[in-house]
Amino acid sequence: MVFPISFCINAFSMCLCGKKCISHNKILTLQITYFSIFVQTLHMIKRYLPFLLPAILLLLSFKPGDKTTNNPPVNVQADSIAFAIIGDYGRDTPQEDSVAKMVKSWNPDFIITVGDNNYPLGSASTINAHIGKYYCDYIYNPDAPVSQQCNGKATREKFNRFFPSPGNHDNYTKGAKPYRNYFTLPGDENNYEFTWGPVHFYSINSGTEGNTAPQVKDWLKNSLASNKLPFKLVYFHHPPFSSGSHGSAPNMQWPFHDWGVDAVLAGHEHFYAKVIDNKEKTPVYLICGSSGTDEHYDCNKHPIDPSRFAWQCDNVHFGAIKVRATAHKVIFEYYTIEAPSAPSDTYIIDK
Repeated sequence: MVFPISFCINAFSMCLCGKKCISHNKILTLQITYFSIFVQTLHMIKRYLPFLLPAILLLLSFKPGDKTTNNPPVNVQADSIAFAIIGDYGRDTPQEDSVAKMVKSWNPDFIITVGDNNYPLGSASTINAHIGKYYCDYIYNPDAPVSQQCNGKATREKFNRFFPSPGNHDNYTKGAKPYRNYFTLPGDENNYEFTWGPVHFYSINSGTEGNTAPQVKDWLKNSLASNKLPFKLVYFHHPPFSSGSHGSAPNMQWPFHDWGVDAVLAGHEHFYAKVIDNKEKTPVYLICGSSGTDEHYDCNKHPIDPSRFAWQCDNVHFGAIKVRATAHKVIFEYYTIEAPSAPSDTYIIDK
């Protein structure tokens, strides 16, 4: 039931809209209907606003096409697998076209990337031309904006076969939003893991400068400690050790050997390189940054310690890495578009 409230107001010849004019010392009586509901509403807002405000602000921060993610895990059972590694590729160049055609001719089970999927700024306006144009057959992204959804083999199968990591160029757009809105990946899509056959994969976002939050390092360490699969591969954009134009990323020099990692895959440098730590032997460090950008970087601008590391670099060709894995062996082969019939470099891990 609603009760009207009466106010007595002394006023000097004043008019209120919709009310008659009165003189001073007169009593102005206003019937304010629904006032009690208004008071109760204010009370409810005061009581519950501290709990609702974070959710309200989060909703207001989203723009059309943004999404929240907590996607289901990807765990594919298989005795043997074949996959491709590409990096620094998303520029819509003749080199990207040639590398993509070569990779697809291998008919890999899936593709992983070591960053810089979408030059120059990771923008939504270029993402179709730089990624989907070449790899939509492997990308299933049903929660992407409609204009960016792929319509190839992976979509027909309703099964994603493309697992990127973001590079500095993807991160130049705040929060890498176009990248995260485009792909449908496990977990929060920023740092995630998946298993396929005998290999456990970990994709890390190394930001714009080769850094991660401390909890990412802890997450990786803890997950690796409980990992029971034969092989463990970690991939991100900034190479922990490199003699190239960018040089090494000290903040990504984690104790991968102690954690049982078999291979660390990176990009950022626009060439192919293999780094062997003569002290610890494992993991092998592979750099694949020649899968589509139309320029190469210097192989020896920031030399790493030759007494500790064996360094091999190819900054002449463009290419990608083909990988085959079973429960006892992983074979990495680097192929170039200039000589695609045979690998120019091979590395084998036996267990």
